Amino acid sequence: MSSLTILAPEGGDLNMINHRAEGFRCFDPEVLNFIEALSTALLKDSEAKSFPELVALGFWLRKSNLKKLHEFAPTGIVKPLGWVLHFTPANVDTMFIYSWICSLLMGNHNVVRVATKSTELRGCLLGIINRLFAQPAFVRLGQYNLFIHYDKQSEYSKILSSKADARVIWGGDESVNAIRQLPCQPRCRDISFADRYSTAAINGDQLTTENVPKLAQLLWQDTQPHGQLACSSPRLIYWLGDRTLQLALFQQVNCLATQNEQTINSLNDHLVTSQLLKSTGEAAEPIIQSAVGVIPVSCFDEHWLDWHLGGGYFLLMQIDTLEDIAATSNAKLQTLSYWGLEQQSLIKFAQQPSIQGIDRIVPVGQALDFSPVWDGYELLTMLSKAIEVK
Repeated sequence: MSSLTILAPEGGDLNMINHRAEGFRCFDPEVLNFIEALSTALLKDSEAKSFPELVALGFWLRKSNLKKLHEFAPTGIVKPLGWVLHFTPANVDTMFIYSWICSLLMGNHNVVRVATKSTELRGCLLGIINRLFAQPAFVRLGQYNLFIHYDKQSEYSKILSSKADARVIWGGDESVNAIRQLPCQPRCRDISFADRYSTAAINGDQLTTENVPKLAQLLWQDTQPHGQLACSSPRLIYWLGDRTLQLALFQQVNCLATQNEQTINSLNDHLVTSQLLKSTGEAAEPIIQSAVGVIPVSCFDEHWLDWHLGGGYFLLMQIDTLEDIAATSNAKLQTLSYWGLEQQSLIKFAQQPSIQGIDRIVPVGQALDFSPVWDGYELLTMLSKAIEVK
């Protein structure tokens, strides 16, 4: 069997999975103090400040936001579920922290298997967590929250799965299905975050020369983090109404991307993706092929996403009504961000039984804002146990 490395806390012991009696309550003060300390560290650490994703995480973990999370917590008598095994995604360095925090808040013990590929961002984050776990106030918490790494082909996934009370699985469809096939306890809960894609709907009738820069900033805010590879970053843009300022908008986005120093690899990826899309006969010439790429398409095929390599590339589809979204989407559609449209009309549209996807409806600029309700799961409920009393 390949070796297993405990990345945090240093000196951690995997035998913690056998100790179920000792633990924490839901929204335990010890846990809340740790999360507050983690937020402070992320916002003050000089290295962490160089990663926008870690700054965003630090803001999300602030005490004021944690109070809001109580609104999502299950009511009545609830207890921790037990211990939770987390499989993290390879393409988004910080996403696993959000689901780990949700499990932590509900008092669970956690083992987090991080992806094989190591990055500077992940190293910085785990370094901060390690330093916190070394503090006397959080040593006990560290004993029941391990961040580990092992080869994907090893037997550890099978061994750990057989003992877990829940598995949080981030990854592609094949990876998720492979993990779900591993033997587990009869009452083990699987929370799976598989392949998804997201879109934005923009109403050109509401666009003016004055608000183009702001909308461009919001759209890039949803795109730039994680190289547009996060499931909630828009890759397809539905455009309703007037197209007069369409080019101006994407030129503004391109300027923002240029400031971000897009690499030559990204430019090559955009070119290749455009050529593949044009070969289908459903795509026109790109209206922008620079730091970002924007290519008009007459329809949408989810298999085109296999060609999409991120880095600020948008498929652009002109539609007449919201119903056109239903005709071109499927159950893999996660987030529909919107601008210039009425929220109530979008809610009414998404509630139609014929709409298989759309788990999130948020304004443009908030696509990456994590919530305890994600991919249709109420995580705080899924990661706790309710007790009925009559």
